[in-house]
Amino acid sequence: MENLDVNWIPALAEIAERCRTFYLVPAVCSKGWLPNLFWRPATRNNPFGTLRVDPWELEVLFAAICGEPALSRAALEARAPGRAGFIERSIAHGELPLLSFREDVPIA
Repeated sequence: MENLDVNWIPALAEIAERCRTFYLVPAVCSKGWLPNLFWRPATRNNPFGTLRVDPWELEVLFAAICGEPALSRAALEARAPGRAGFIERSIAHGELPLLSFREDVPIA
């Protein structure tokens, strides 16, 4: 049996792109959240600049809404045990959990 690397950490660029893709899915769009809640605008016409929030937390949040597996779940759980589960449970209960600022997390 192959040994799976449970400590694999996805590239931040990959997670950021995945967050943009998830944001455009109807299940997420229907929440009515403006992009500036999660991103600093790149330009006046491009709201998807740099992330304001922890990319791992945002990817877990959007993946939970979309019913998809989160690539960064294991890495987030390793860094902050219970955090990914908390975010997923919050979404399941219809709540938007407070996400960490990107500047406040060690990976970002």
